[in-house]
Amino acid sequence: MVPAIAEVERLVARAAAAGIPPAGKSWREGLEVFLADLARSRTMRPGARERTEAFLVETLRARFALEAWHAAHPAAAATPVTRPLIVLGMPRAGTTFLVNLLSLDPQRRMHWNWEGNRELPPAEAAHLHDDPRIAVRVREVDARIESGFLPLNHHVERGDEPTECFWQMQQDFKSFSLLIHTQVPDYFEWWLHHADMAAAYAWHCRYLQVLQSAAPGAWTLKFPSHALAVEEIIATYPDSRIVYTHRDPIKPLGSTCSLNAHPLSMTNSDVDLAMVGYQVSGILAASAQRMIAARDRHPDHAFHDIHYRDFIRDPMATIRALYAFEGLELSDVVAQAMEAAITTHEAARGHAGAHLYDLADYALTEATVDRQFGDYIARFDIALERR
Repeated sequence: MVPAIAEVERLVARAAAAGIPPAGKSWREGLEVFLADLARSRTMRPGARERTEAFLVETLRARFALEAWHAAHPAAAATPVTRPLIVLGMPRAGTTFLVNLLSLDPQRRMHWNWEGNRELPPAEAAHLHDDPRIAVRVREVDARIESGFLPLNHHVERGDEPTECFWQMQQDFKSFSLLIHTQVPDYFEWWLHHADMAAAYAWHCRYLQVLQSAAPGAWTLKFPSHALAVEEIIATYPDSRIVYTHRDPIKPLGSTCSLNAHPLSMTNSDVDLAMVGYQVSGILAASAQRMIAARDRHPDHAFHDIHYRDFIRDPMATIRALYAFEGLELSDVVAQAMEAAITTHEAARGHAGAHLYDLADYALTEATVDRQFGDYIARFDIALERR
């Protein structure tokens, strides 16, 4: 681990070159493990390692800046994050579509893609839709779409849309999103089985405290892999309301494998697809198991289930049930905006084309999926989507 520690110090020095001193400790172990794997990689294409290091430096710089903000604004930093709505569960189960619809309601405070790693200064509520940082991130995302790095028939977050919580989790170096640079098997095992996720969610809360200092509101958040840490979420946010999205794992599994393999193939000359299948199936299976265990331990916590089939069949019925769960009023104006967005979304899906993948490419079969997810399918009476 000594070489990785030396690499950490080199990247920390680069991040601190802007004059903001390093701070905090919980980010360090994950970065060390990740860098040790990165050093062993022999498949990265020319320039890919340098781009990954630049991303790591940018992430560290954002983390250190937020730590400095906390030190300089202790009163604002102490404001609690109350009653967040957190969407988690099976990926590829309509979560992006759901949260994009919810973002049309001004009652909600969304975490916007353009805020990620550019959190400071915290945007004021009046400028959440015209902040200059929006145009910058929109151009960056559009360039990735044009390059083919982000195919439109995959999961794509536009620069001015709500984002997932990978920004917060990346800044503590405990995130699913770190698996797409090159294959990092030791980091994967550490993150899934050994990482201190309580510390990660403590940082998640501190991150939100910065953003809500200038634009307060009821947080609506989303990240499917939050399901790995429901216990830590409940400990950090005891008044949270947790929405679990359900779908036959066969679809989320194949789609997520493809989503991970695509950026890996763009930055690496060789990708072990069986490893991709092992990792993705391990994440989704652990997510289901830990979610079930947490719900059994916390039967009085506020959980709400959304089934993908029901959501796609009648999106507005699903939305209205969610609002009833939250105790919120869905105004006629917002409902009309959502209905218009549903029509636009359906047209856009047809234009993007189907996302094609094959489980066999990732050394997975329906039988292995059923062995891993049989209890989950039975527990929640999941509608199967088999050929």
